[in-house]
Amino acid sequence: MIAFGFDFDHTLGTDHGLERKALYAYAQELGHPLDPDDATWHARLETLLAEFREGALTADEMVRRFGDVLKVPGADVERWRAHCYALVDELVVPLDGAPELLASLSARGVPTAILTNGWSPLQQKKIARALGEDGRTLPILVSDEIRAVKPAKAAFDALVDALGVPRADVWYVGDNARGDAGGALAAGLRAVWFNWENQTYPQDLPMPTRTIATLRELTELAQNTIAP
Repeated sequence: MIAFGFDFDHTLGTDHGLERKALYAYAQELGHPLDPDDATWHARLETLLAEFREGALTADEMVRRFGDVLKVPGADVERWRAHCYALVDELVVPLDGAPELLASLSARGVPTAILTNGWSPLQQKKIARALGEDGRTLPILVSDEIRAVKPAKAAFDALVDALGVPRADVWYVGDNARGDAGGALAAGLRAVWFNWENQTYPQDLPMPTRTIATLRELTELAQNTIAP
């Protein structure tokens, strides 16, 4: 039996820059408002968040550095987290076709789970907001809980364990060529690169098993039972 693992951000849903916008909101609270249209600040905040998402910084360290940049001592990570939670309902939406795809897989009894980099409980809140009941009933593996960040093999090992099928029968779907497709292939899974943003696939990576531009293509593949 085949099984599917999914990335969340930019694959099943999008949060429209929620973590960055929470930093802007926290700066406002701290009395140091930032111009969201200022490209320099946008780049600085994205760099900070990238280091956090890659595991190079903890959330506390990231927010502390943010406070240092603003010259505000004692910036509190829990206040930033609170701003993140407050923005979920406003910013998080499913990508086109995601609820229908998950419903189709569920109806056919196909084992399905979500493996996402990020932190708990924000990722669970985002998934519940975007996908409703279909998202809440799936196994959700978040990097901070499993202590492994994609593309690490340990992250995909946890996914295989959660799905309970042979490794070669797991198809992992994600938009990030290196973290999702490359990581899945290196871990012995099949990889579906969801290239809905028309990116260029890195030449130093093995080619994905499949490439799709819409989630509806994956629904059609699943209905026909993907061949080895």
